[in-house]
Amino acid sequence: MIIAAIIALLLFSLVCLVRVIIGPALLDRVAGADAIGIMLTVILVLLGQLFQRSIFLDIAMVYALLLFVDFLIIVKFIDHQGGL
Repeated sequence: MIIAAIIALLLFSLVCLVRVIIGPALLDRVAGADAIGIMLTVILVLLGQLFQRSIFLDIAMVYALLLFVDFLIIVKFIDHQGGL
């Protein structure tokens, strides 16, 4: 069941990757990249559960924190450029 969820999340990440590549607006690309990051964080948590290793959870927490900071920096940059 966990493997099926991981495969589904990988497929959804590919769909979001298409949005990042061909997204008509900058905000579409940012939202797609953020969605990919969230799905990869969930995949890390599921891998931690599958392999019974807590290191995956630690990596997922650090990755989620970096993803949040990255998102704030991108939004601040877009706001500074007047893109919103």
